[in-house]
Amino acid sequence: MKFEEFQYLCSLVDVGLRNALFGKEVSADRGHLLENIIYLELQRRNYRIWIGKTDHLEVDFVVRDKNGYTQYIQVSYSVKDPIILTRELAPFDKIPDYNERLLITMDYENDSHNGVKQVNAIDWLLNK
Repeated sequence: MKFEEFQYLCSLVDVGLRNALFGKEVSADRGHLLENIIYLELQRRNYRIWIGKTDHLEVDFVVRDKNGYTQYIQVSYSVKDPIILTRELAPFDKIPDYNERLLITMDYENDSHNGVKQVNAIDWLLNK
């Protein structure tokens, strides 16, 4: 797995400004907005943040806290569609270590998929 320092140039806090710049409907871009929210929260929690890349797959966030604890995080608005779930889980299969792997979604199910813990985004935002 190759890490790239994360430069998130599109993390706009003001969604109205974002919409004015890009002209997209919020409902059409919910996944990117959720990813932006998670990114900003990871920043607030003082994690070091990278993008993980392996082959042609990408892990949204590879994060490390001040104690050196590493997590791999994928963010998707919903994974109720089996095709989307498979797509989101695929990068985790290429990671050779056993650090925690999270799939953060707006789905209410808190499941586990071959060691990948699926958590609701609201729960994740409020619990830490």
